[in-house]
Amino acid sequence: MVVNPCQRLWWLYLFFVSLFLTDTVSATPLEKRATQVSLNSYTFSNNVLAGSIHIQNIAYTKVVGVYWAVGSTWVSSPIAASYSAASTTGYETWVFSGTASGATQFYIQYDVSGSSYFDPGNYVNYQITSVATSTTAATSTTQVSTSTSATTSVSRTSTTTVATTLTSTSTSTSVSQASTTTLSSTATGTVSPSTVTGAVSPSSLPPIIPISIPSEGLAIAPTGCGNWNGGDSCTSDAQSSFAASAENRRWQTPPQGAADYSASFGNYRDLVGYADIQYNSDRTKAVVVVNAASRTLEALTYSFNGAAATASNTFQLNNGFSSTLAITISTSSGKSLTLDPLNFIWQNTALTAAQSAFNNGQKGGIVELFGWPYNDVAKECAFLGKAGYMGVKVWPSSESVWGSNYYETDKQFRPWYLVYQPVSYRLYSRSGTRAELRAMIQACRAAGVRVYADAVVNHMVGQGTDIQNHRNTDCSLYSGHNATVGSPYYTSGNTYLINPQTGTRPTHEFPAVPYGPTDFHCERSISSWTDMNQVTKGYLVGLLDLNTEKPYTQDRIATYIVDLLSIGFSGIRVDAAKHIGPQSMAAIFAIVKKKLGGNMPADWITWLEVILGGEAAPLACDGSASSWYTNFDNVLSSNGFTASEISQIKIWSSDYPKEMPICGSWIIPPSRFAIQNDDHDQQNPGSSSRDMQSYGSVLIKDKDVAKHRGFEVNLFSRTDNDWHIKLILSSYMFTDAGGNGFPDGLSDCSLYTGAEAARACLGVPLDTAYVASACGYTMVSGKYTRPHRDLSIINAMRAWVGLGSTTAAALGISGCS
Repeated sequence: MVVNPCQRLWWLYLFFVSLFLTDTVSATPLEKRATQVSLNSYTFSNNVLAGSIHIQNIAYTKVVGVYWAVGSTWVSSPIAASYSAASTTGYETWVFSGTASGATQFYIQYDVSGSSYFDPGNYVNYQITSVATSTTAATSTTQVSTSTSATTSVSRTSTTTVATTLTSTSTSTSVSQASTTTLSSTATGTVSPSTVTGAVSPSSLPPIIPISIPSEGLAIAPTGCGNWNGGDSCTSDAQSSFAASAENRRWQTPPQGAADYSASFGNYRDLVGYADIQYNSDRTKAVVVVNAASRTLEALTYSFNGAAATASNTFQLNNGFSSTLAITISTSSGKSLTLDPLNFIWQNTALTAAQSAFNNGQKGGIVELFGWPYNDVAKECAFLGKAGYMGVKVWPSSESVWGSNYYETDKQFRPWYLVYQPVSYRLYSRSGTRAELRAMIQACRAAGVRVYADAVVNHMVGQGTDIQNHRNTDCSLYSGHNATVGSPYYTSGNTYLINPQTGTRPTHEFPAVPYGPTDFHCERSISSWTDMNQVTKGYLVGLLDLNTEKPYTQDRIATYIVDLLSIGFSGIRVDAAKHIGPQSMAAIFAIVKKKLGGNMPADWITWLEVILGGEAAPLACDGSASSWYTNFDNVLSSNGFTASEISQIKIWSSDYPKEMPICGSWIIPPSRFAIQNDDHDQQNPGSSSRDMQSYGSVLIKDKDVAKHRGFEVNLFSRTDNDWHIKLILSSYMFTDAGGNGFPDGLSDCSLYTGAEAARACLGVPLDTAYVASACGYTMVSGKYTRPHRDLSIINAMRAWVGLGSTTAAALGISGCS
């Protein structure tokens, strides 16, 4: 933090004030060792020391103890504190009570994430009096203040307050002074009265805005062909966090009335927030907690399903609630943010039509319908259920990069890979709306087919792929992208203008999540695939890498996963899990489990994309902390996962079929792997994501139906290992010109509106995905292929799960083979 000379004089003044007060009255010392922990109140009566403590919720696992002494003789075992209550500031109240015979002083120690924090401070201890005592912490220039009825918000100026509560007179002394380039945040900590018998006790959420923001130097716009590239790069191998001062560049969205404002931006200039669902153990009740922040530190109110707005940010409900839950956050000045409606697990259609051979979702074939719109998937599920498939995986459901006024540098118009560049966790993708997604899931469940999501939680968009104007170093300019539902989003890549809202240079910001700059790692390329610091903290092909070690980021990802399960998904594929790392992945799953009531659904599965090659030793075989085979299970177990729950978490087997087992032996059993023949990443020309050679076939490259069918039949019929999850890709042929966008009609170059020559556009025309009578293997340029409808593959899959063979007529595709 930058401190000016006036501030130093100010702190000297406060120091002498505190000396005067301490000498005059027997007061509790107030200078804090850490803002992460502070004493609320205590009593000492009949040799029992008791009280309450305010702690920052830094991580799920934490220990709080109260150490006491008689004179200068300290006890070795502290009085243990225990959790009592929470607020959405990211702080919790813990309580303690224990025998402390003859105690004259004490201090508090808070151990979390390998660090220890102490209160009151600077090796000064609380001096015990025999009366009830309360303390108010001295707060430094940019520190969170907490309240049980306030709302999370942000101000560009804050006050520095020293408040002293005296034990004998209840007199308080406070002094305030404005500080420079600071943030103040108050908490959305109220808990609504219970409207459900046996209501769910809400857990606190980490604050959206960081607690302390140091000042940052003045930004000067680059001249000539310059841009801001490199301004947020890591300065050393030891650095991975984004500079804390970058939070001064948050709130970049233009306000209503600005020239660059779009109606889809709403009030993201001043207000951000999201809703978090927390269930009871059998998921028949839930509490919804809204986490929100206001740029201008306004008081916030919350309306649930159109009811009158109140200061309570929580809503209790049970399985009698059958509609969607609408939520609106409002500021005292009249600005509002309407969140996407929520669904709940108990509302999902029962899987009564599912085959018992699927072992409650733990063994079966899953079809990946690459590029299919939700409405077509909904219709196809009737066929999938009759064919005997356990499930269907759809492509990322989150809002992602979009655009109609240009094509990419590779000339592709809305290529498939943009769905892997999320803009928010709003469920509005190129495949359809949130309502269409939910309708599809329910239709599939009614047909006995589970639906699986593709969760992109390692990163957001690529550098320079945002809504702003950009400049390359050759002075060429290009305009910004938009998003599938129009949310604003910002990166620093190739930007060169001062942001008119912040008066400084741009930074990473995704208001619809919301994420700000410190929710990301500093920028670092990946040049060594055996350097796990680069692999887990680097920018994979320029994609903004989320700081998945940060409690807020972990919790926000967990909230997103719970939303996916609540809308009806039975599990998830985790994209680029290798780049998240075992520790962070396990921590995220632990938070998911907690939000689901302390246990995972019985039919839930996940499979993690961990591509192995030359880095197999550290990632799988050598027993290091980065090993997904040897250490991941240990970390899951330490986070409270049972053996049964761990078995539901699979590793996608990138070594299948040629290199398995890549460590020379099965470090974990084959039942912990998900396997498939070709996958979507292999389809691009020149792709080497998996080296199958003659052991497998990529359909749209080989264009050899018999060869591909043979490998798919072998996938399901082989008995050399006990795999439980097997995937089959149903994709589409790229066009003869090389167009690779989905054939859903949205990559048709007739929709291109940019200024460059349209003749260079590589698009894909519309092809209808669902055709009731379609056979497997439609091998036509720009059209869906449907190998999952091939009768030989279907019967091999059915035999594997213990179902009898079927016929084309029984499946409604007479004439197909």
